[in-house]
Amino acid sequence: MAEITISVNSRPFQVVCRDGDEAQVTQLAEDFATRVATMKKGNEKAGDSHLMVLTGLMLCNDLRDLKHELEAVRQELAQAGQSRDALSARVDEIEDVLSAALNNAAEKIETILPDLSEPSNGSSNGTPAPPGNPL
Repeated sequence: MAEITISVNSRPFQVVCRDGDEAQVTQLAEDFATRVATMKKGNEKAGDSHLMVLTGLMLCNDLRDLKHELEAVRQELAQAGQSRDALSARVDEIEDVLSAALNNAAEKIETILPDLSEPSNGSSNGTPAPPGNPL
Protein backbone atom coordinates (compact mmCIF):
# COMPACT_ATOMS: atom_id res chain seq x y z
CA MET A 1 0.00 0.00 0.00
CA ALA A 2 1.16 3.49 -0.86
CA GLU A 3 0.82 6.49 1.42
CA ILE A 4 0.52 9.97 -0.04
CA THR A 5 -0.13 13.41 1.36
CA ILE A 6 -2.95 15.44 -0.12
CA SER A 7 -3.98 18.99 0.67
CA VAL A 8 -7.56 20.12 1.17
CA ASN A 9 -8.30 23.67 2.33
CA SER A 10 -4.57 24.23 2.94
CA ARG A 11 -4.44 21.28 5.34
CA PRO A 12 -2.37 18.16 4.73
CA PHE A 13 -3.98 14.72 4.96
CA GLN A 14 -2.26 11.36 4.84
CA VAL A 15 -4.08 8.94 2.52
CA VAL A 16 -3.37 5.27 1.92
CA CYS A 17 -4.08 3.79 -1.50
CA ARG A 18 -3.11 0.79 -3.57
CA ASP A 19 0.29 0.84 -5.17
CA GLY A 20 0.00 2.42 -8.60
CA ASP A 21 -3.13 4.44 -7.71
CA GLU A 22 -1.21 7.43 -6.37
CA ALA A 23 -1.75 9.61 -9.45
CA GLN A 24 -5.47 8.87 -9.56
CA VAL A 25 -5.95 9.57 -5.83
CA THR A 26 -3.94 12.78 -6.17
CA GLN A 27 -6.19 13.88 -9.06
CA LEU A 28 -9.32 13.06 -7.05
CA ALA A 29 -7.94 14.99 -4.08
CA GLU A 30 -7.25 18.01 -6.28
CA ASP A 31 -10.82 17.87 -7.60
CA PHE A 32 -12.17 17.58 -4.06
CA ALA A 33 -9.97 20.46 -2.86
CA THR A 34 -11.26 22.61 -5.72
CA ARG A 35 -14.84 21.82 -4.72
CA VAL A 36 -14.10 22.64 -1.07
CA ALA A 37 -12.55 25.96 -2.15
CA THR A 38 -15.67 26.72 -4.22
CA MET A 39 -17.88 25.90 -1.24
CA LYS A 40 -15.72 28.10 1.01
CA LYS A 41 -16.37 31.15 -1.20
CA GLY A 42 -19.97 31.23 -0.05
CA ASN A 43 -19.22 30.13 3.51
CA GLU A 44 -16.06 31.96 4.59
CA LYS A 45 -16.80 31.46 8.30
CA ALA A 46 -17.35 27.70 8.00
CA GLY A 47 -14.77 25.45 9.59
CA ASP A 48 -13.00 22.57 7.87
CA SER A 49 -15.47 19.93 9.06
CA HIS A 50 -18.45 22.01 7.96
CA LEU A 51 -16.88 22.64 4.54
CA MET A 52 -16.17 18.92 4.13
CA VAL A 53 -19.79 18.07 5.00
CA LEU A 54 -21.15 20.70 2.60
CA THR A 55 -18.82 19.51 -0.16
CA GLY A 56 -19.81 15.90 0.51
CA LEU A 57 -23.48 16.85 0.27
CA MET A 58 -22.83 18.69 -2.99
CA LEU A 59 -21.04 15.61 -4.38
CA CYS A 60 -23.88 13.34 -3.24
CA ASN A 61 -26.35 15.65 -4.97
CA ASP A 62 -24.28 15.55 -8.16
CA LEU A 63 -24.12 11.76 -7.93
CA ARG A 64 -27.90 11.51 -7.46
CA ASP A 65 -28.46 13.77 -10.48
CA LEU A 66 -26.10 11.63 -12.57
CA LYS A 67 -27.94 8.47 -11.50
CA HIS A 68 -31.24 10.03 -12.60
CA GLU A 69 -29.71 11.06 -15.92
CA LEU A 70 -28.24 7.59 -16.40
CA GLU A 71 -31.63 5.98 -15.73
CA ALA A 72 -33.25 8.36 -18.23
CA VAL A 73 -30.63 7.43 -20.84
CA ARG A 74 -31.21 3.73 -20.13
CA GLN A 75 -34.96 4.19 -20.63
CA GLU A 76 -34.39 6.10 -23.87
CA LEU A 77 -32.05 3.35 -25.03
CA ALA A 78 -34.66 0.69 -24.23
CA GLN A 79 -37.31 2.67 -26.11
CA ALA A 80 -34.95 3.10 -29.06
CA GLY A 81 -34.36 -0.66 -29.06
CA GLN A 82 -38.10 -1.29 -29.08
CA SER A 83 -38.55 1.22 -31.90
CA ARG A 84 -35.72 -0.41 -33.84
CA ASP A 85 -37.31 -3.84 -33.39
CA ALA A 86 -40.71 -2.52 -34.51
CA LEU A 87 -39.12 -0.83 -37.52
CA SER A 88 -37.26 -3.99 -38.43
CA ALA A 89 -40.50 -5.98 -38.26
CA ARG A 90 -42.22 -3.38 -40.46
CA VAL A 91 -39.36 -3.53 -43.00
CA ASP A 92 -39.72 -7.32 -43.08
CA GLU A 93 -43.47 -6.94 -43.74
CA ILE A 94 -42.82 -4.46 -46.54
CA GLU A 95 -40.22 -6.77 -48.08
CA ASP A 96 -42.75 -9.63 -48.01
CA VAL A 97 -45.44 -7.46 -49.65
CA LEU A 98 -43.00 -6.23 -52.30
CA SER A 99 -41.78 -9.75 -52.99
CA ALA A 100 -45.34 -11.00 -53.41
CA ALA A 101 -46.20 -8.05 -55.67
CA LEU A 102 -43.11 -8.64 -57.84
CA ASN A 103 -43.90 -12.35 -58.12
CA ASN A 104 -47.51 -11.53 -59.06
CA ALA A 105 -46.34 -9.00 -61.66
CA ALA A 106 -43.88 -11.53 -63.10
CA GLU A 107 -46.66 -14.13 -63.39
CA LYS A 108 -48.93 -11.65 -65.19
CA ILE A 109 -46.14 -10.65 -67.56
CA GLU A 110 -45.49 -14.31 -68.35
CA THR A 111 -49.17 -14.84 -69.28
CA ILE A 112 -49.28 -11.72 -71.47
CA LEU A 113 -46.05 -12.22 -73.42
CA PRO A 114 -45.66 -15.03 -75.97
CA ASP A 115 -43.56 -17.94 -74.92
CA LEU A 116 -40.00 -16.59 -75.20
CA SER A 117 -38.46 -20.02 -74.98
CA GLU A 118 -39.37 -20.81 -78.63
CA PRO A 119 -36.70 -19.75 -81.13
CA SER A 120 -37.50 -16.73 -83.20
CA ASN A 121 -37.93 -17.49 -86.90
CA GLY A 122 -38.06 -13.99 -88.28
CA SER A 123 -41.71 -14.38 -89.33
CA SER A 124 -44.11 -11.77 -88.09
CA ASN A 125 -47.34 -13.64 -88.93
CA GLY A 126 -46.69 -16.69 -86.80
CA THR A 127 -46.10 -19.10 -89.77
CA PRO A 128 -42.73 -20.75 -90.04
CA ALA A 129 -40.22 -19.25 -92.46
CA PRO A 130 -39.23 -21.37 -95.46
CA PRO A 131 -35.94 -23.18 -95.13
CA GLY A 132 -32.99 -21.59 -96.71
CA ASN A 133 -30.57 -18.76 -96.38
CA PRO A 134 -32.18 -15.72 -94.75
CA LEU A 135 -29.86 -13.36 -96.65
